[in-house]
Amino acid sequence: MRISTLLVLSSTLALMVSTTAHARPDTRQMSCLEARSVVQRAGGIVLSTGVRTYDRFVAGLQFCQPYERLMSRWVPTKDQKRCFIGYSCEPGYNSGEGPFGSDIFD
Repeated sequence: MRISTLLVLSSTLALMVSTTAHARPDTRQMSCLEARSVVQRAGGIVLSTGVRTYDRFVAGLQFCQPYERLMSRWVPTKDQKRCFIGYSCEPGYNSGEGPFGSDIFD
């Protein structure tokens, strides 16, 4: 009885730890400034933006692959519906567009 109780408790604890370890910061729980600062500090980070949505956001082109370009990104935060927090890396660019994409100044 005692061994089975310990086994159940240790399994539950392991599940809780693994669930917590994979939790992503959620932009909806941060202010716009906090979300932008997280991206700037990390350089590149995966953030949740909704119940079932997430993406990788970057501070600059150096966090993308050489064949990728930057796309400006706005996400919901605690204090704004659309907050510019940085960029995402998107597949290559067409001729006439540079590595910063066509929407960087939108």
